[in-house]
Amino acid sequence: MTEHDPKYQGGPSGPSRRDFLRGSGLAAASAVLTAQATTAIEEAEAAEAAEPKVLTGEVKLTLQVNGEAKTCTVEPRSTLLDTLRNRLDVTGPKRVCDRASCGACTAIVDGAPVYSCTTLAVSCQGKTIETLESFDTGEASVAHAFHQNDALMCGYCTPGFVTACKAYLDKNKGAEPTLEEIKRGLDGNICRCGTYIGVFQAALAAAKAMKGA
Repeated sequence: MTEHDPKYQGGPSGPSRRDFLRGSGLAAASAVLTAQATTAIEEAEAAEAAEPKVLTGEVKLTLQVNGEAKTCTVEPRSTLLDTLRNRLDVTGPKRVCDRASCGACTAIVDGAPVYSCTTLAVSCQGKTIETLESFDTGEASVAHAFHQNDALMCGYCTPGFVTACKAYLDKNKGAEPTLEEIKRGLDGNICRCGTYIGVFQAALAAAKAMKGA
């Protein structure tokens, strides 16, 4: 029939159904590709914004240590332990193993005990840092319980144990933990002199005293 002839000029003018479908398909594909491209761009921008900033040379830090804002200048690689002891004169945390194995360097950051020898100081900006210097020493304190229960010998590990114990008891305030719970709570701190019995007794006594205070 003549209407099937490509050269046939009869019939209504305008695009054919084939042309219409082809155009619609291209438009839909373009919309999908545009949406995908937009999503990809947004994701790339978000990833770039979230990418850690590269720090070089020396940086100025302001750390909230024991309720006081302390400012210093350090290299980005400086640990919290080095910064506290060598820049801010906060010497409660001790350098012993220097490899996050013994717990003598323990500090409390935002309520959680951390090994300050492997924690970067720059990562602690805007966080609350507590060390031994700020702890209560009254009769209902962890420090007093350690003294009363002979929970120390050479003293290398003592600051870390007192700090870890305070962090654990503050987190479980009002409770009376069992001996096994105390052991789990202080796991990660090592006493080279083996005064664990005194340490555990001190922690139990401190928990009882803090509950009654």
